[in-house]
Order: sequence, then C-alpha cells, then structure tokens
Amino acid sequence: MKMTGAIILAILVFGLCSAAYGQKVGFVNATSIFEQYSVAREAEEAYQRELEDLNKQVTDMEEELRALADTLEARKYLFSEERLKEKRLELEQKQQEYVRFRQQAEQKAARRNEELSKPIVADIEEATRKIAQKEGFDLVLDAGAAVVVYSKPELDLTDRVIQSLEEAQGSTQ
Repeated sequence: MKMTGAIILAILVFGLCSAAYGQKVGFVNATSIFEQYSVAREAEEAYQRELEDLNKQVTDMEEELRALADTLEARKYLFSEERLKEKRLELEQKQQEYVRFRQQAEQKAARRNEELSKPIVADIEEATRKIAQKEGFDLVLDAGAAVVVYSKPELDLTDRVIQSLEEAQGSTQ
C-alpha cells in the first residue's frame, strides 16, 4: 500500500504534538495478531475449507461447460439447424447459471469472512483497549497498516494483546 502525503503529514504532526504534550503512543500489528491468535487461525482454516468447497463447485461447473461446448463444437455438423440452436441455447443458459452461481459464491464467501472475522476484530479491539487503559496509552496505532515507521520496542503491544486474547480464550473454554 502507498501512503499519501496527507497521511504522512498527519503522522508527523501527531508525533510532534504528542511529544510536546507528553502523550503515550503505542502500536499493535493487527496482521500479526491475526496470524498468531489461535481463534483467528481456526477461523481462517474454517473459511479456507468453505472456500475450497465453493471453488470445487465452480470448477465442476466450468468443466461441465467446457465439455458441453466441446461436444457442441464436435457435433455441430451432425445436428439439424433446430437441434444446433437448442444446444447453443442450452450452453448459453448453463453459462448464465455459472455466472450467477459464481457471483453468489463470491458474495457468500465475503459474508462468511465478515461473520468469522467480525467477533475476532471486536475481541482484538477490546484486548487492545484494556491494555492501553491499564498501561496509560493515549493512542494505539495499527502497524499492520504500514503507518509506523519506527518505534521503541516497548511501545509494541502486539504480543501483550495476543497473550491477553489467548488467556481470555482459555478462561472461556
């Protein structure tokens, strides 16, 4: 991702203001949290399995379309004009069904990804908020969005958030 000049300017201005007023700023790497947090990994694995099933259905439909098109091409001289017209119409209808199915599959995958990730994001935000309040941080940024260029290691709350999430998950099981 490319940062725009406005974002860089905002970061510099905020950095100068926070230094002048003695605010405590920290950061987390949300991407890293998603990769390391067991609940997020399990959700990702479940999502990938569901995606594989949808992709298999899409692939099966593509193969069916290819076979129908090949058959039509190979036998077009054997069919009467009327029969050829019927077969072409059948192929066209199957292609339209395929396009609809693929669009619905993409929408279903996006909804499912949202369903799985929304509670995880809420948990991450809550754990981050608790740590930030407990340790007196005025602001916590997401380094995963490529906003933090440099920071003292002690300002990185990522591992503490992951630990807090895992501990909370262990207490709920």
